[in-house]
Amino acid sequence: MARHLPDFLTRRGAAPARVERTAFVLSGGASKGALQVGMLRALLERRIRPDVVVGCSVGAMNGAAISADPSLAMVGRLQDEWLDLDDDEIFPSGLLPSSVHLARKGESLFASDGLRAVVERVLPVRDFSRLAVPFQCVATDIGSARAHWFRSGPLVDAVMASAAIPVVYPPVEIDGTHYCDGGVVDDVPMARAVELGATRLYVLQVGTFDRPREIPRRPIDMAWQAYWINRRNRFHRDLEALPSDIEVVVLPTGEAPSIRFNDLAHGADLMDIGYRAAADHLDRLAGRPVPPRPMVGVTPDEVVPDIEAEPPERRPAQLARAARQRLRGDGTGERRGLLLREPDRTPEPVPGPDMEAEGAAGTSGDGVGNGRVERPDLGDGDGGDPTAR
Repeated sequence: MARHLPDFLTRRGAAPARVERTAFVLSGGASKGALQVGMLRALLERRIRPDVVVGCSVGAMNGAAISADPSLAMVGRLQDEWLDLDDDEIFPSGLLPSSVHLARKGESLFASDGLRAVVERVLPVRDFSRLAVPFQCVATDIGSARAHWFRSGPLVDAVMASAAIPVVYPPVEIDGTHYCDGGVVDDVPMARAVELGATRLYVLQVGTFDRPREIPRRPIDMAWQAYWINRRNRFHRDLEALPSDIEVVVLPTGEAPSIRFNDLAHGADLMDIGYRAAADHLDRLAGRPVPPRPMVGVTPDEVVPDIEAEPPERRPAQLARAARQRLRGDGTGERRGLLLREPDRTPEPVPGPDMEAEGAAGTSGDGVGNGRVERPDLGDGDGGDPTAR
């Protein structure tokens, strides 16, 4: 006997049910990319897993890593790398270049060999096809002055192109085309995530656009500020232009210090600040109680007593060593890092390929959902330290 299908399955012209997809959107931010590591921990602890990841510059590196392995284990791997970063490896000439460095000939102030070595250490795969989660990163095509989205092929080259900060690093040539940092055209690629079908965006924007800027003192400062204003303007314009049915959660950066783009001595503190700010924000949105989260980073008053005896140019390195020592323990093998200590709440397992996730977007009932749109007021100031790229 024939069975009649319900009317709602047979009527023509009915709109298909919307498939919920979660995107992680990771911005540029140079040394402040460490904040994203803490944010990623907060998301994954709450079983918020991406269906797609888009990234720019340092967010391309962090985003590619989490796309390869969207787990707390990968967050721990990122933490280790950020703790081990050394100014001399990433920016071989030391602190912000002098007028002599700026006047010399060449494409850039620094070679990018050290940065490439870091990217290769972080990424467990070498090709887009090997990633567990779809990932795209943006770079600027210098010849056409347009955004170029990498989605296939060699992964390290794509991340390097996305992170080739103008003046700082040389352009990256791929198949005869020269690329520089994606932040020139799309620093916080929210619109791209929507184009890829995302209905819920978690935005890991670490550029501190809402902070007042210092008054420029040099021509290079003014150039940085113009670059910064352009990025901020694009971010706010894209945020306002998103469709009203797209859920947006911009994760806060907490009380992150204002640091130069090449100051890598604060990675431990930034990861912890990013984690605590994001965890508190997500818990409030989900209606969960917010427990105390004591900071485990270091401040100058807590580091080894002889730091003041160090020459000023060596103090950042001394701070970084002290931070690593505190996060990793006393050398006995016990690790007390912010990602590996006893959590404030028992984290739920992150859904994997062999675990059925609750909901198509990879967000459990504890996550932020139900169609809320989180568009925080980011202030009216132009914001940000112009050198904190």
